Amino acid sequence: MNTTKTSFLTQVGPDLYRENPFRVTGLTVDATARDIRRRSEELQVKAKLGAPPGTGSALLPLDPPPDADAAQRAIQRLRDPVRRLEDELFWFWSSRDGDEALAALRDGRVEDAERLWSDPGPGRPAAVAAHNLAVLAHARALDDEAPDPGLWERALRHWRAALDTGAFWDLVAARARTADDPRIGPGAAAELRERLPAALLSISARLAVRESEAGEHAKASAHIDLMRGSGFDGALVETALRDAVAPVASRLRSQSRSALERADATPESGHGEAVRLLERAEPVLAGLGAVLPGDHSLLEGLRDEVADSAMRCVILYGNETGDWHPAEGVLERAEATAVSANVRTRIAENLETVRENQVYAICWFCKENPSHDGAGFQVKMHGEVNEEITAYYARRITWRKLTITVPRCAGCASAHRTRRAKLWAYGLGSNVALFALGLVLTSTDAFGAGVVLMILTFAGFAFAAGFAATTPLSKDASDVLHAFPAIQEKFQAGWSFGHKPPGVQ
Repeated sequence: MNTTKTSFLTQVGPDLYRENPFRVTGLTVDATARDIRRRSEELQVKAKLGAPPGTGSALLPLDPPPDADAAQRAIQRLRDPVRRLEDELFWFWSSRDGDEALAALRDGRVEDAERLWSDPGPGRPAAVAAHNLAVLAHARALDDEAPDPGLWERALRHWRAALDTGAFWDLVAARARTADDPRIGPGAAAELRERLPAALLSISARLAVRESEAGEHAKASAHIDLMRGSGFDGALVETALRDAVAPVASRLRSQSRSALERADATPESGHGEAVRLLERAEPVLAGLGAVLPGDHSLLEGLRDEVADSAMRCVILYGNETGDWHPAEGVLERAEATAVSANVRTRIAENLETVRENQVYAICWFCKENPSHDGAGFQVKMHGEVNEEITAYYARRITWRKLTITVPRCAGCASAHRTRRAKLWAYGLGSNVALFALGLVLTSTDAFGAGVVLMILTFAGFAFAAGFAATTPLSKDASDVLHAFPAIQEKFQAGWSFGHKPPGVQ
């Protein structure tokens, strides 16, 4: 037996009924080569006269009716025995001369046709009816822009019944034998029967993806639910979904790569590239989430790839420009997009670095101007103090120390230096005045008081110098300083200001 397979049903799509040559030309599936030739000649005459083709089947008429080009394409397709056998599968067959159900459908009495096919009688009528019910429900579902979900459910259910009707496939095999084409072997009917479930599911999957891209996530999910509840093999359903989303996934991957390539070529454009990528990808990923399970490997891979590209774009921008402020929002969106622990960890690490860079890039005191190298406010701190008694009962204290640099702009640094100078000037002036007063008193009867006052001014000089050196900030500025994250972190860990504990020499 010749088991060579023909490439049947490789180009089936949502327009298979609108473009079906029997529906376009108005010919029946029993049309002979002579019938086809006559219809072609009729079309040629009408074209010469400039008249409309006037074709189209009375069974589910097309709206708008097919034009001359569509009719000619249909004629050409009917002349290909392989394609014609496919098209016969997706149009109405007659069970007998004067088929009442087809007559009812031709008159627009769809419910009467369905009723007659639902109780067809034995033999060929039963085989044909199972097939025609599937074609009718499926064509109506695809014709309607917003079909009743029940119509889709009936379409898939009737096709399941037609697939299980062996007598119908015997009729298909008989058709194949009359084709007289070397490409159509004795296994053609079996091949069509084998390939049909995947072709039907691919149509539903492509429609689901189309709905998801249009933002109609509920409709997309409804299609998926119908596919999974149709009784067709689950592996076929998953394959159809993967194939349907493949073009969308490929486009999204291409956009991710292109964004990164452009950012690498011109790093200053990295932030804009990252934002555009996320704005394009987020609705697409949301749509794919209505088609694929959330933990589907393809969807997770896409989410990670988009997130990683956006992260790398904005890091290129920050490294080039030193402007880390806009990077935080991008990285937050990228982190929400990513799925795998590896990618999320990398984004989180970069996000922490960016936030630190933001803290040190702006003056902590005025919160407006960029910080300047060399203008940072140096804060000495100590912590982890440990006191122990040595073998000879000596008291030993150990501690750790560090210096935290709080970012500051040149303007705030100058203001703080001016304040310290003023404090020193006030202290110095006050002590000079007191010293002069003490000197005067020594030449009077209050000699002792004058000496004491002069001695106290030396301590006053030391106090003024120390106060000016350790308190260059106003109370408000000091409160701001205490709120610096690195200082707060050390406070919470028990550290204190100064490089050594109080009382330690």
